[in-house]
This record gives sequence, structure tokens and C-alpha cells, in this order.
Amino acid sequence: AKETQTALAISQAGLRYYIGKQVGVHDTLVTYSIEGGDAVVSARLVSELDDFRTLYLLRSEGVYTDPTFTGSAARRTVYQYAVKREVALAHLAAFTQVTGDVYVDDGADVDGNDDADGDDCEQTSGEDGIYAAMMGTGTLTIQSGNPLHGPDPEVLNTGSEAAVLDSLGIDWDLLTSADFPVDFENTWPCSLPADSFPVIRQTAAVVVVDDATCGRGVLIVTNTLVIFDEFSWEGVIFAGRIYVLPESFFGDVHYDIDGLVVTGLDGMGEDTLLDDNQDITFNRCIAFKAGKRLSHFQPMGSTWWEEM
Repeated sequence: AKETQTALAISQAGLRYYIGKQVGVHDTLVTYSIEGGDAVVSARLVSELDDFRTLYLLRSEGVYTDPTFTGSAARRTVYQYAVKREVALAHLAAFTQVTGDVYVDDGADVDGNDDADGDDCEQTSGEDGIYAAMMGTGTLTIQSGNPLHGPDPEVLNTGSEAAVLDSLGIDWDLLTSADFPVDFENTWPCSLPADSFPVIRQTAAVVVVDDATCGRGVLIVTNTLVIFDEFSWEGVIFAGRIYVLPESFFGDVHYDIDGLVVTGLDGMGEDTLLDDNQDITFNRCIAFKAGKRLSHFQPMGSTWWEEM
């Protein structure tokens, strides 16, 4: 009886460990050594709910043998349904400002219409596109012209920092935690395979990028991202703050981002200026490929049971 109780505890622990550990492309079968026994955990795809979520049945078998006694191992098996969020964030707007105001000049271009070719990826094309911009606590001011493109209305105002974060489905504290695993930390990967969209985290107080910056994928800048001329990025950018040197100091600053951008995450409420030749364009395929590196499981409530 004691061995079977230990086996049950091992199976439960293995299930919890698997759900917490599997980020990005997950293992379908894995064994963990726990409390002198083994938890053998497997994940079976049940159905694809939509482009953003899939349903899995997780199975964890706890195996334990008391080394002081002879005999067969004790085994207990538990199950749990879990939804896997397949991308890092919901695709709601090409540009999102969580806190702080945004000023957009005529020469900027923020486009929520999908720039991906129809055959580039398997995800469903949103024919109406997404919002050009989404705002949290601040306001968006168009200084001149018509620099925003997307469905009507082009701007979604949520009214609060919590509302915009909930709608996106991201946890900024988790992404910036030293315990959260990333592919590259405080370095730029300059030689990537064509299908590679890694997670890159930069933790310096000020991170400067320009035309020499290497990489693509998910870029997490925990503090301030300073953009110099001719910066380009394919993927998703999360930043505490994005700052572009004013034209009076540096001249025109041109940059091009294909995917999604979320800034104002530091909660400090600094303003963001989108100026001439600064382009942010939603690309469904690029955003999905980058976001998959942050996919994770969310257990469904009241779906745990033990095999009897």
C-alpha cells in the first residue's frame, strides 16, 4: 500500500512537471526520475480547436519499487486534459502600446492587413486583417495623414493595462524572469536556418539595434529598446519601452518590422513616436512561426482522473 501511494505521488508530480516544463515544441514522451521512481509522461493530440489552440490528453504513469523489498513495481496512472496555446500571444493588432501615449506621423505605416502569401503557412488567413493598433491606458494621436491601415475601426482602446495584457494572453513577468528558458540571452544569433525563429532575450538597461543587428523570431527586451536607422526584424517584439532617436538629433530613422510589436510593458507610461519611414506590418505566417517557440500547456479544470 505504501509503494502504491508513492507511485501515485510520482505520477502526479510528473504530470505537473511536464505541464510546467514544456515550452515551445514539446516532447510527446518523456521520463522523469522523481523520489526514487520514474514518471513516464506522454501527450496525445485529441483535436485542433483553432489556429491558436490544440487539445491534448496527458498521461502520467508513476512507477516505484521499494529497494528494501523484492517484487514487482507499483504502478499508478493519472490523466489530464490540457489545451496547448500554440502561439505566444493573440493576433489582435500589428502594434500594441500597453502603457503610455502614441504619436503617429504621416510617413509611418502601421498595417494590420495580412502581408503573408496564401501558401506560406497552414494557418487561416484573416481576410479582414487585424487592428492596426491596440492601446492600454494611453491614447493614440495621428499627427497628420492616414498612417494606419486595417479593419474599421483601426484602433482598439481597451482602457487599462490589465485589459490589454489579458486580451493578448501574455505574462510579462514570466517572459522577463531569469528562470524562463530562452534560446539566446544577451547575444544576437547571426547564422540561423531559414525555418528557425528562436526566442532572444536582451536584459541590458538600454538595447541598441540597427542594420547590423542579427536574428529573427521572438525578441524580448526587458527594458528600453533604442532603434537606429535601417533596423529590420521578422517575428514578434516585446519591449518594456521602444525609443527612436528624434529626427532633430539623428535625422530620419527608418525601420521595418514584419510580424507583431508589443511595447509599453514596463508600466512606466512613456510615450512612443512612430515617425517617417517606420513600418510595422502584420504577417500571419511570421507571427505564427515565431509565436510557436513560446507555446505552452494550460490544464483544463475538473479533467484530472486516475486509471483504475
